[in-house]
Order: sequence, then structure tokens, then C-alpha cells
Amino acid sequence: MINCPLCGRELVVLTSVYETPYFGKLLLTSITCECGFRHADSFSAEMKEPVRFTLEINSNTLYAKVVRSTSGTIRIPELGLEMEPGPACQGFITNVEGVLFRFESVVEMAKKWNSDNAEVVKRCNYILEKLRLVREGKESLTLIVEDPYGNSMIIDDKAFMEKMSQEEASNLKSGLTVLEIAGEDYISKALNKL
Repeated sequence: MINCPLCGRELVVLTSVYETPYFGKLLLTSITCECGFRHADSFSAEMKEPVRFTLEINSNTLYAKVVRSTSGTIRIPELGLEMEPGPACQGFITNVEGVLFRFESVVEMAKKWNSDNAEVVKRCNYILEKLRLVREGKESLTLIVEDPYGNSMIIDDKAFMEKMSQEEASNLKSGLTVLEIAGEDYISKALNKL
């Protein structure tokens, strides 16, 4: 039984598995309570080999599709920009230009929050100008998408895909808490301790 965080009554939990393009199988959850509390989420129900996609961002690749699962990390190394998964991470499907806009909005927010720090404002303005020039096709940058569970990707003929080593993948944030239980002996020992 799971209790509502608002009123303490028993929650109604519904789950289903849904097959989607790009993401594969998703586990959809819906949690509701009579008091009006609601929460819905989706999680990838598949784990694949760790993967890295690399793409040069230029005027020819702005509309390449980018699929980011809840375990995907997106980087633009030349500018030191990273979008890492966290506990409230949501997956999305967009294009390269959409990724640039997402980075721009975060940099604008950082600039606003640090408006009294001239060095930070200067750095933010530099990043915003570089992103604008790339969107206008006047410069190029590198877009990297990495996923320890293989559920994120760049869909474009010019994207380079490579499998990551387990060591590289273990250094990535996944945004998920994954529990692995190996064998009945482990389960029996754990239950005997209770």
C-alpha cells in the first residue's frame, strides 16, 4: 500500500507498457488519490548497450532529430555545456535547433541570476552569441549525446554512432536508481536478515 503525500489515503497506481518509436518500450505510470493528488511518469523499460552519438552542428544539421531518454546526457564541449539527467529528468524528441534553444534558455536564466557578477554575465553573453551564430549557420559546434542504457540518439546520416565501454558509461549520470539483484542466494540472504 502506498499512501498519498497530501492526505495519507491509499493511492491508486496504474501501470502499462507502451511501445514507442525511438524509445522502445516505455513503462507508463499514473498515481491518483481521491483528494485530487495526481502524478504521471514514463520510464524506459529497456536497457541497451551504452552509446555515444556525435554530430557537427552546422546549417545542414540543425534539423537532425535528437532523442533524449531520461538517462541521456547532451554536451556541446566547445562551450562547456552539459545537460545531464537527474531525478526529475524527462525524455524528449526535438531537433538540433531545439537543443540549442534549450541551452540558450538555461544560459539566459544563469545570466539573470548572476546579473551582479560581471565575469559570469560576460561568459553567458559569449555562449549566447556562439549559439546564435551556429543557429544562423555562421559557425559550427559539436553535439554529443551519450546514454549508459542506449536509449538516446541523434537521427541523421551525418551522426557518428559508437558503443561506449562499460567504464565510460559508469561515469555518466543516469537519472535513475537501478537495483540489480543477482541470483537467489542473494535474495535468500537478504530475506533471512529481516
